[in-house]
Amino acid sequence: VSRLLDKLLENYSKHVTPGYGGKSLILRISTDFAIRSMGPITESEMAYSMQIYLRQRWYDDRLKFTIDNFTEFTLSNKVLKSIWKPDTYFINGKNSKAHNITVPNAFVRIRHDGRLYMSRRLTVRARCPLMLSRFPMDKASCPLYIASYGYTTSDLIYYWNPNAPNVDMPEGLTMATYEVGWVDTFNVTRMTTHGPQSVLEVQIHMHRNLGFFILQTFLPCYLIVSLSWISFWINRDAAPARVLLGVTTILSTAQIGMSVREGLPRVPYATAIDVFLNVCLVYDMAALIQYAAVNYFTKVMPVEGGDEEEDEIIISEQEHERERETLLLNNAHVDLEHQGYRKIGCYQMLWRCLSGNSDFRLHRVNSVKPGATNSVSDIDLMARILFPSTFILFNVCYWVLYLHIPQS
Repeated sequence: VSRLLDKLLENYSKHVTPGYGGKSLILRISTDFAIRSMGPITESEMAYSMQIYLRQRWYDDRLKFTIDNFTEFTLSNKVLKSIWKPDTYFINGKNSKAHNITVPNAFVRIRHDGRLYMSRRLTVRARCPLMLSRFPMDKASCPLYIASYGYTTSDLIYYWNPNAPNVDMPEGLTMATYEVGWVDTFNVTRMTTHGPQSVLEVQIHMHRNLGFFILQTFLPCYLIVSLSWISFWINRDAAPARVLLGVTTILSTAQIGMSVREGLPRVPYATAIDVFLNVCLVYDMAALIQYAAVNYFTKVMPVEGGDEEEDEIIISEQEHERERETLLLNNAHVDLEHQGYRKIGCYQMLWRCLSGNSDFRLHRVNSVKPGATNSVSDIDLMARILFPSTFILFNVCYWVLYLHIPQS
C-alpha cells in the first residue's frame, strides 16, 4: 500500500482539479453532514454555533489503482495535504474552526475507481438573522450556505448526497433556550462578480422554549403588579406607605426590564416582552397616580408637626383673609367660608383634579365638620375592580395574539 501510494502521488499535482483538460471539465462534489451538537444561539450577535461532521465525495481519475485484495483504503489526515480537495467554505460563517486535538480530526478514504471520501470535524459559527418582534415567543430559521470559495459552476458543482440524509440530526437535539424542529435543504445558484456559483443551502427551523422567561420575567412581573394593587386597600391617610409601595413596584419592574434587554440587540421595533414589561410599568405608575387623585379629593388632612390626635387642617383667619383678597383681585368674589360649590359631575371633578384646582380643594377641606374622619375613597373602590379586570383582559389578548396567531 505504501509503494502504491508513493506511485499515485509521484506525478500528482494538488493544484489542478481532477479531470482538468479532459472531456469532463465540471467536477461534481457530493455533500452531506451530521450535526453532533448545537448551540448556543446568541441574540445580541445574531449568530449560532454547531459542531458537525462534514462529508464530501468526488472522483479523481489520477488516484485509480488496481491491487489484489484491496478495493479501498483509509488514510490519515496527512495525506490531505498532498492531494487536491474542494475549497469549501461557509458563506455566512463567523469564526468557524477545524478540530485539531489530539490530531487534526479528518480522514480520507480512496476507492479503486478513484472515488474519494473525506470527512472533517468542524465547529461552525454562522450568522442567523432573527426577527425578534415576538421574543420570547418567536421562532427562528437559521441558514447555512456551503459553496466553493473560488470555483464557479463551469468548474465545480455541489449537490446533496442522494444516498444519505442531507443533514443527519440525532433524535431529541435540544438547546438551553431553543428546540430544533426540522431542516430544509436546497440546491441554488448564486451570481457573483466572477460568475455563477453552486451553493448548498440549509435552513434549520427552531422555536424558543418559554420556561426560563415564565419563571424569570413573567411570573415576577405578575406578582409585582399585583403587589401595587395592595395600596387600594391601605388607608388614604397612610401616604408614606402607599407612595413607597408604588415607587418600589415601579423600580422593580424597571430592573427586570433592564436585565431582560441586556442580551438583546438594539432592534428598532418593540418585542413582545417589551410590550408586556411596558404595560406592567404603566399599571405600576397608574397605581401611584391613582393615589395622587385620592389624596386630592381627601377632605380631612393630618396636621404637619401637630398633635397626633388632630386629623384636620386648621386654617387661620389670616390665611382666609389672604385667600379672599387674592380672589377679589381676580374678580372671583367667592367667600370660601359661606359659599359652597354646587354639585358637579365626575368629568368636571376629573378636570379639576388634573388641572390642580386649588380653590375646589380648599373648599372641600373647609367644608368638613370638626371631628370628621375620612371614609374609603370611591376612587379606591373603583380601582379595586378596574385595575385587575383590565389587566386580565390585556393578558388574554396578549397571549392569544403572540401564541395562537401565526407569525408573518
